[in-house]
Amino acid sequence: MDPLGAPSQFVDIDSLPAWNDYSEADQLDSHKTQVEKPQLDVRSPFPYRKDINAKIILWKGNVALLNCTAIVNTSNESLTDKNAVSESIFLHAGPNLRDELQKLKGTVRRFLEIHGETLEKVVFAVSELEQATYQKLLPLYFPRSLEEECHSLPCLPADIGNSEGEPVVPERQIRISEKPGAPDDNSDEEGLEADISFIGSHAFARMEGDVDKQRRLILQGQLSEAALQKQHQRNYNRWLCQARAEDLSDVASLKALYQTGVDNCGRTVVVVVGRNIPVTLIDMEKALLYFIHVMDHIAVKEYVIVYFHTLTSDYNHLDSDFLKKLYDVVDIKYKRNLKAVYFVHPTFRSKVSTWFFTTFTVSGLKDKIHYVENLQQLFTAIPPEQIDFPPFVLEYDARENGPYYSYPSSPDL
Repeated sequence: MDPLGAPSQFVDIDSLPAWNDYSEADQLDSHKTQVEKPQLDVRSPFPYRKDINAKIILWKGNVALLNCTAIVNTSNESLTDKNAVSESIFLHAGPNLRDELQKLKGTVRRFLEIHGETLEKVVFAVSELEQATYQKLLPLYFPRSLEEECHSLPCLPADIGNSEGEPVVPERQIRISEKPGAPDDNSDEEGLEADISFIGSHAFARMEGDVDKQRRLILQGQLSEAALQKQHQRNYNRWLCQARAEDLSDVASLKALYQTGVDNCGRTVVVVVGRNIPVTLIDMEKALLYFIHVMDHIAVKEYVIVYFHTLTSDYNHLDSDFLKKLYDVVDIKYKRNLKAVYFVHPTFRSKVSTWFFTTFTVSGLKDKIHYVENLQQLFTAIPPEQIDFPPFVLEYDARENGPYYSYPSSPDL
């Protein structure tokens, strides 16, 4: 109430229900599709926290009418973006708003984890059209129970940012060592020769200017082909150095990628086992590093890939954004020397997804994809003794297509 007794148009945050207070019967609405439950011992990077959920409010209304300490609204870099929300904020805030605007760094979730004690409430003020979207997305980052956390885990994107919730841009990661190329004093590995080829390869060390400006020129088509190739090569070398230095034993233990024999043309055969890729449970950046670690010496000459799609589930399907990133990161030799991809035991859904990906995203790969319905077809290109088969692939093929050959297998796969 104002002094004259008229009801106030502003909304007191303490009168709004917290995210915890929403009916738990609504929690599983976005999880109607039945999927295989992930391992119980694997927790989401955004675990269930009742204390954090108590500070989150989802409210449908005008953000400018909230009685709060600060308002965060999206805008452009010059803060001149005009829309119905921004106009309402400026109308109610007065002429001094521009001097008080601040940028909120990181995601709300990570900010609350680190600085939660300094905040009482965070309100997501949404329109009627946005409300349904927020109701589906909030459980991913603010699960209201262990069950909801479990169901939300497969829906999280591959890139969730760093510990602060900020997006990771590799070109902006600058690390200056006291003795570049020298191993750490506490290194357990003895006799390991330091790879110092990367010294001075970073844009910062080479004094190459603003990375963001270079990206803008690329988008505007103002960089020459030679400059693009040079920049791409530097980027790949950085990934390669990191792949050589990183401990990737956890990814290697999955046995999802390995080199086997040769095909009928004498080209190296690389096997990818889709079922052994737990997409939601592994660090996808480490998976990319492991791919580079394994493939760098193989891709110097012609090779083929055998991908076993056998018995894969939603938890094994690589995101198209990840595949696009991998295709963009790898050196030109990968693309030039890849002669065929044998897609074994495809499903209709996988064929459609692959068609869209190779048609609209990486068209240069489309003519190299060969769908293989059974192992007999595969043996016309690659002798069976040249492939280390996971046992479940042999069992599935025998059950679906009948026994054909005494297949060699690797019992440890």
